Amino acid sequence: MNAAKLAFASVRRKPLGWAFHLLSLALGIAVVVALLAIDDGLDQRFAHDLGGIDLVVGAKGSPLQVILSSVFQLDAPTGNIPITVLTRLKRNMLVKEAVPVSLGDNIGGYRIVGTSPDYAGLYDAKLAEGRWWAKPLEAVLGAEVAREEKLKVGDVFVGEHGLARGGERHEHSPYRVVGVLASTGSVIDRLALTDTASVWKVHEHENAEHAAAVAAETVEHEGPDTYPAVGQEVTSILVRYRSAMGALMVPRLLKNEPNVQTAVPAVEMMRLNALLGTGSSVLRAFGIGLLILSGIGFFVALLSAVQERQRELALLRALGGGPGLLLRLVLVEALMLGLAGGLLGLAIGRIAAHVAATIVARGGGPALTLPPVGGRDLAIVAVAVLLAGVAALFPALAAYRLRPAQVLRA
Repeated sequence: MNAAKLAFASVRRKPLGWAFHLLSLALGIAVVVALLAIDDGLDQRFAHDLGGIDLVVGAKGSPLQVILSSVFQLDAPTGNIPITVLTRLKRNMLVKEAVPVSLGDNIGGYRIVGTSPDYAGLYDAKLAEGRWWAKPLEAVLGAEVAREEKLKVGDVFVGEHGLARGGERHEHSPYRVVGVLASTGSVIDRLALTDTASVWKVHEHENAEHAAAVAAETVEHEGPDTYPAVGQEVTSILVRYRSAMGALMVPRLLKNEPNVQTAVPAVEMMRLNALLGTGSSVLRAFGIGLLILSGIGFFVALLSAVQERQRELALLRALGGGPGLLLRLVLVEALMLGLAGGLLGLAIGRIAAHVAATIVARGGGPALTLPPVGGRDLAIVAVAVLLAGVAALFPALAAYRLRPAQVLRA
């Protein structure tokens, strides 16, 4: 007698009941699989987007906000800092690179970043076509920006004020596309890069109004004008050290700079992971709870099935089936359902992770590249099979110990 065929026939007798237990197991597996895939995608994306940046210098405020706005392009900046800070950093022997970042406008929701060509070097980005800018109001587009906005070298576009769609259009200062970057899978794909002077030029009108207000305030208080030249500010500066000594000395040199703070990406990412980790831990615990609950469900269902089919099992023994057949019958039934639940959960979890990553990307968040199905996913499926097998041990032993003579006499 074939235990697998008998187990399949047993499942077919009560498909709805077994489908419920299979689905509960699959959902527990799906939650764990989806969370692990998303966590891996986030870790890989954040590590890639950091670009080896050792320090970010920005306006005073939340250090985490400085990192999110200047490195990951996910938040609003805390303000601007004088261009003189950039000059000091470039002259510092401990600094390998000091890359300016100026924010304020967007094109179709993609941020326009005033910077230098060194910014591309942080992500090893290469030109797919065209050239780098040679004067203000020339732009080099990230691969995603060029694709989604349907722009190519030679096209002209107008930026909108603010970091989200719907702001005032700067019709007086259109940009000309002079280059398009090859795709890198990092944050630079979602940016339109231009010279820092372009950002100042686009906002000349706002800067003139600000200068008038500053002049009036200076006259009113009859104090010295300590403000930088109009427009000569950047949002932040991305720093790479030349040696480990830079981590000790550079932040200390900027400590007394007014309205300037330093933020270490590695430290702030630890804080962010701690914030995100709480929610992930709760969901992961929920998934593990579902797995345990489904294991209990398998145990109860299999034990009930053995009790309900005592006469059938006794007949199998009477027809020549040994106690080992009954043991294998219950175990095979459980392992078959565990394997089906594990594979279904893996599929549901992967689909859910892909949908979540797509929604986050469309909402302006980081585009996640999920890891391929690998050994860890298969190990999770194996856990589902093992859980079902453990749940079936006692019912299988009950079937093994069944006494056909006693059952058939009753």
